Amino acid sequence: MEYSNRTDFINSGQLLNTLQGHSHWVLSVAFSPKQPLLASSSVDGSIKIWDLKTGECLKTLRADRPYEGMNITRVMGITEAQKATLEASAICCKYRA
Repeated sequence: MEYSNRTDFINSGQLLNTLQGHSHWVLSVAFSPKQPLLASSSVDGSIKIWDLKTGECLKTLRADRPYEGMNITRVMGITEAQKATLEASAICCKYRA
């Protein structure tokens, strides 16, 4: 399933472009004041930079997730709080994909 950003201008009321590429809900958008660019962030863990004239995704930024998929069942040397945090992160990552 693909999620999209819909960009339109309030003054004209016309849909200018539909930007498709995120694999989950879009959380926020920010317009560049100097260039026809838009940045969007998503639950999928990515930030995308869009060219508003063409609708093209110029760049996708994604944070490293070094512990994703790690089995921590018998991990030693960490506190229960640290283990709970890693488990919660794994649950969040499952919904990003």
